[in-house]
Amino acid sequence: MASKRNRGGDLAGMEVNKEFGYYVPRKYWASRLAPYVGEWAAVGGVWVAGEGVHLWMASATALPWVSTAETLLGTGLTALTWTCAKARSAFTRRHATATTGVTAAWLTAATITGATATPVWQVWALGGATVALSWNIRRLLRNSSEDGGADGLFEKVKLAGVKAREIEVGPNKLTAPLQLTSPETSIADVQAQADTMGRLLHLHKGAVRVTEHPDDQAQGTLTIVPNDVLRHPQPWQGPSAPGGSIMAGLRVGLYEDNEPQLIYLPGDKRTHRNATHYIVQGMNGSGKSHGAKEAWTEILTRRDVCLIVLDPSKGEQTVSFLGKDNAHVITGAKECKQFVKKVPAAVTANASTLGQWGFDQWTPQAFEQYGMPYTVLWIEEAPRVLEDAATITRIVQEARSAGISVVLSLQKASFRQMSTDTRSQLGGVWCFGVNELEDAAYTLDEAVIDAGARPDRWKNRRPGCNYLVGPGIDEERFAVPGRTFGASDQQLAADIEAGKPYRAAMHPITANALGLPIRPGEVDGLPAATAAQAAAASTGGPTPPAPVDDDRDDWEDDDMDLEALADEIDDDEVDDLAPLPAEHEPELVVDADAELPVDDLDMALPGGRPTPAEARQMLAEMVAALAATGRTTFTVRDLPDPEQTFGRGRSWLSGQLGQLVVDGTLTEAGTDGKATVYAFRMRDAA
Repeated sequence: MASKRNRGGDLAGMEVNKEFGYYVPRKYWASRLAPYVGEWAAVGGVWVAGEGVHLWMASATALPWVSTAETLLGTGLTALTWTCAKARSAFTRRHATATTGVTAAWLTAATITGATATPVWQVWALGGATVALSWNIRRLLRNSSEDGGADGLFEKVKLAGVKAREIEVGPNKLTAPLQLTSPETSIADVQAQADTMGRLLHLHKGAVRVTEHPDDQAQGTLTIVPNDVLRHPQPWQGPSAPGGSIMAGLRVGLYEDNEPQLIYLPGDKRTHRNATHYIVQGMNGSGKSHGAKEAWTEILTRRDVCLIVLDPSKGEQTVSFLGKDNAHVITGAKECKQFVKKVPAAVTANASTLGQWGFDQWTPQAFEQYGMPYTVLWIEEAPRVLEDAATITRIVQEARSAGISVVLSLQKASFRQMSTDTRSQLGGVWCFGVNELEDAAYTLDEAVIDAGARPDRWKNRRPGCNYLVGPGIDEERFAVPGRTFGASDQQLAADIEAGKPYRAAMHPITANALGLPIRPGEVDGLPAATAAQAAAASTGGPTPPAPVDDDRDDWEDDDMDLEALADEIDDDEVDDLAPLPAEHEPELVVDADAELPVDDLDMALPGGRPTPAEARQMLAEMVAALAATGRTTFTVRDLPDPEQTFGRGRSWLSGQLGQLVVDGTLTEAGTDGKATVYAFRMRDAA
């Protein structure tokens, strides 16, 4: 303590610098902050001037003259600023001129309406803070020469080899291109100091982000957002394109600079955008379901798309606001699993039909000419239906060109929840708050996280805050946070009902393959397959393929009433069966009174399917045997065929290995590209 006291003098009038851990005089902070106070004082002075002139010249006769005079004077002053600043750098000239013009325009508006009127005072608060902060940052980044360099803010964080070029000022955002002048410094070094720069500027956490230039590792972009507009969700703005096409983006929220967040699902050859599937990730309470509701509302107000929602866990809790006749809704774990098994048939039917029509992927012309809308299959709590990994992987691999996008929503996209083959086919990510940054790393690219994406900062304390990554979205937006709207179920239901006149019916080809009516809740008095075939015949389209019975559930899962089945058999049909021959093996002579011979041989009889406990014990012994050989890792390919060995499928084996990971016997060591790699714990390997 004595050394700190001696270093700074008397402790009276001193405070702790928490960042560097020593005592500094309070007058030091006052002297350092004093140069930056003037800009903020000027912002306050502008407001007082605007309100004062309004009150002084509030009469109906004087106001037109005063406002006209202010307009002319502001224009002249702006032109004068441009002329007088010609000797300065190009950026300084533009910055000063823009500041003068914006200030003059606001003063004129405040004189007419008053500085307290809406939205005049909001423009003053947001715009004034942005302008003042832009001049503060210019002071911090003051260069040794007018054309560039950075010896202010970057020197404070020991990044003297970084130069900031011209700063661009926007609504609640400042951006500055960066140039690295030292080969020892990388953009990753600058990214690592983003939070420190935010503290020096007294901004909220995450306000400073640094992104790398996609084509030049020696360049990047510094982005500073002074006001945290994501603290509260914005009001619901209604559907973005009622009656429009699904080709337009689905507006699911706003970025921190109030630009819309858009999700694109179909492909567009004109813009080289691929059709895609999405994964929606976020911990419990992070706002995934609410974001889904707003996305569903967007979908159900477009003219050329159908929505299918699967919810195996929550029943009607999440989907009840959709109503009974707006979207195809399937609830219940068993029902959802059975439905997913039908999707490959729909993918094949759609792809074949589109090919006959001359399309290599779905386009709006497929709907306009032949009546086939795009299909969005949205699966909530997806791990409940991902047990059949082969089926899901086939769907996501083949569905995009068939006019079907799949959205899988889950809390954590770990190896136990989703296979790597499935995850590799999901081109879009909608990531809400997560518990740990490692959870986000399952879906968000490393470059996005390095650029400042930190959904672990929110956890579930800011429901709706998210990052959006996908085709059609500017890559510079990947690390920019956004937030969904604050819509109520009643607002969304009303908008969905208003969009009913635009809504398309499912094409008979798709409906027949999925076993669904062409419209939710409607079968036109006929079974769904019959109605689909009749509709296809009337439109002249290809005849829908026969429904595929792909129900491979074990009999123990079916409530089969054998007595009822026997009652349904017609006795006449039984009588019509050809009788068996009286002596179908006439050469075989059997003496009913003869004794059976005694056989002393040990005959191995089949023992049947192992019980669950026996199967788990067998697996544990196999894992222990692999560890005893000295191996450190293995995959499911190193184990025998589960059907022949355990009497169970591949999904059972993967689930049991996942349980061994939970129990601490094994750990997940990543993937070899095809399967999860498991490693033995040190105590087991020993």
